[in-house]
Amino acid sequence: MDFSLVTRFADPTGRCSNPRMINAVAALCGVALASDAEIEAGRQLAEAKIGDGVAAISTLRAVQEITGSSVFVVRKGANVTGLTAFFLLRESGMRALEALRFDTATVDLDHVCRPHEPPAGGYAWGFVADNEFAAGLVVNASVMVRETLFWNLPGYARAATDDGARVVFRRLGFKRVPGDATLARQEARSAPFEGWPVRAPAAA
Repeated sequence: MDFSLVTRFADPTGRCSNPRMINAVAALCGVALASDAEIEAGRQLAEAKIGDGVAAISTLRAVQEITGSSVFVVRKGANVTGLTAFFLLRESGMRALEALRFDTATVDLDHVCRPHEPPAGGYAWGFVADNEFAAGLVVNASVMVRETLFWNLPGYARAATDDGARVVFRRLGFKRVPGDATLARQEARSAPFEGWPVRAPAAA
């Protein structure tokens, strides 16, 4: 991945809900927008690695249909070896998360931000992979999409496994949400790539 190229995609508002831009940054990071069949394969991988609590195939497909930019996979030949999934939220979705009444496995689709709507925040279903190389791609893609396009939005995620908790709380800087042991929150930033050695041009 060419880091200098990715930083050129930095959105000046940090609140980008344009699927074309989201898909472009994801592609630069080595993940591809998932087809219906790949969503099913990625979900099977997640179930095998994580177990219960994974969003249903129908939910993943429904959110992908709305946003056009939520579920991404790593491919090796005809096989799906990694998956990352996330979506932007309307105000109602953020209020539901803040009140600890947002069902992240069976998502209320009215909470999902539509393309080009002003988003209020985001939710990351997470990432899963069956090898170290794919794991690096899906985690990096999640980070880079946030840092370039969603940097000015608060976001939530769940730490479903011990490995996931290490990534979410240590590497990505999420904080635990009181009242829910698995829910994590990351605050909005004041600039893209804030705290990184190299800032994006849009932050200059």
